[in-house]
Amino acid sequence: MNVFPKTLAGFYIKYGFRPLRKILVPWFVLFVVTDLLHSTWWPISQKKIIALFENHIPAGMDFITYAAPTIMLIIGIFLLSDTMDGIQNIMSARWRPRAQENISEALNDYIHHQSMRFFTGRIPGKMNSQVSYIFGGFNLLWDLTAIISTIGVILLNMGLVLAINLYVALILGFAFAFRVIYSFAMVRPVNNASKNASEASSTLAGHVVDSISGFSIVKLFAGSENEKKWLRPFRRENIKRRIHSSFIQRLMWLVPVYLWDILFGAMLFIMIWLYSKGQMKVSEVVFTLAAYQIIMGNIGHIARSIPNIMDVMGSAQQSYKELVKPIEVRDAPNAPALRVPRGRIELRNLSFKYKRNDPKNDDGVGARSRAHAGANVNSPKKHTRAPKIVLDNLNLTIKPGEKVGLVGSSGAGKTTLVNLLMRFYDPTAGEILIDGQDIRNVAQDSLRENIAFIPQEPTMFNRTLKENIGYGRPGATDAEIRRAAKRASADGFISETEKKYDSLVGDRGIKLSGGQRQRIAIARAFLKNAPILILDEATAALDSETEAAIQKSFEELSAGRTTIAIAHRLSTLRNMDRIIVIDHGHIIESGTHAQLVRRRNGIYARLWRMQSGGFIQE
Repeated sequence: MNVFPKTLAGFYIKYGFRPLRKILVPWFVLFVVTDLLHSTWWPISQKKIIALFENHIPAGMDFITYAAPTIMLIIGIFLLSDTMDGIQNIMSARWRPRAQENISEALNDYIHHQSMRFFTGRIPGKMNSQVSYIFGGFNLLWDLTAIISTIGVILLNMGLVLAINLYVALILGFAFAFRVIYSFAMVRPVNNASKNASEASSTLAGHVVDSISGFSIVKLFAGSENEKKWLRPFRRENIKRRIHSSFIQRLMWLVPVYLWDILFGAMLFIMIWLYSKGQMKVSEVVFTLAAYQIIMGNIGHIARSIPNIMDVMGSAQQSYKELVKPIEVRDAPNAPALRVPRGRIELRNLSFKYKRNDPKNDDGVGARSRAHAGANVNSPKKHTRAPKIVLDNLNLTIKPGEKVGLVGSSGAGKTTLVNLLMRFYDPTAGEILIDGQDIRNVAQDSLRENIAFIPQEPTMFNRTLKENIGYGRPGATDAEIRRAAKRASADGFISETEKKYDSLVGDRGIKLSGGQRQRIAIARAFLKNAPILILDEATAALDSETEAAIQKSFEELSAGRTTIAIAHRLSTLRNMDRIIVIDHGHIIESGTHAQLVRRRNGIYARLWRMQSGGFIQE
């Protein structure tokens, strides 16, 4: 993953312009030249047509013969201009979608490569809005190009008017200069207003998505009215900032309009006076009126475009600033792929601590779903309290094919240990080795390709059952997917659905029960066929009957694989080769279920006695 530029302009240049510069540069030149021809040739052609009627026809020549060369020239230049316009449109159609695709792909790839901490406290809906704002900012290229060519049109027409009369040219020059100065004076207030409006809109969008995502809780607690009240302050703030931004933009446009109307009247008086003195011809008056309309129309176009450009660019810059953060966990240069011939895992003097101003969860950094759920966590104020230690100088070796259970109360460090093993975070000290290879020195993708992870609440895409299972191994055949589903005891309920393996599971798998989602996750793990298996509370949310059925699939899945299972329900760990008890980041006890239960004063034995229905009493 490449490092993103620090500025939004640098990002656009790197991913939007540079790869396509060979076609973009000639397109830009053609665009400007075509616009200049379109906008300047019309008043010139009007002047030439009127001049035909003003000038004396040479002796021995009729009017049609005299006018024919001028008419053919006018038609020829218009045809040339239209041809050039068609060519630049074809060129735009070729490079524009490619550039947009580069921008979109770069942003999506960047987000997928971000560290787990990046997602903690971020609302998915807001991130989606920020990506849209950045993408929208790039689309302003056409507006900016049009403004550049428009300025050229204004200056060229003013030069032509200057050749006719100095006074009229001065009026146009004054109007243009005033608009430029006034626009620069309004840049900061317009930009600030647009940024504030963008932030309010992104925040509202994120909260709306968060509210809709929790629709089941809203239904269960009859919370529709509460959600309306909760969202109301964000809606009001969004309206307030949008109204203010709109007012500032209209103010930027309205003042010059009044000035232009007054100046148009002044110009008419001057031209009438000049014509009465014989200092202007009718053709020159017609040309000046046409040029004035083009100049004022183009200045008005710029005036209307600038607020929108500032609004969009302000939103894009703010979004880029908030979204593009350094990736904390990166691959070492030329990192090799992890090779796992046996599956031996070693934790050597492993320590991890997080800053107090980091968003908290079960283990301080548990990926379980504060990150995936998109919880709204405001950035706390900075302070200097000492960081919290989650794991402290922990040493553990897991033999190839060994099944190890991790036990401990919430916050003990279990999930943090798994997150470090998956390299969602890097340890503060110590190292993790798999078959003798430090996981910080290998490619992250290769590490995770060798680990099958089944969480308490499996993540489902709103895609077909086949696609969700097939995500375990891209390119798997239909027969392989069906075989994996059968091994996970999922083929039965899949066959009962209307479209079978082509049935959509709904948003986050809402069409499936908890047990069915878990079976899909198991099928995905069977298909992946990784040498290391991690189960993180994989049956905690299931009823006892479903748990018992799925436990058999887990036993088959873990056979011959190095397995780590986190569980509060201790009955699910009875068949583990070894159980590790963690407390405050330290290994307190280690042994089989039978050995640990016999330690009457041990923590595991106490937890076992405290269980009611198989759960640790917190």
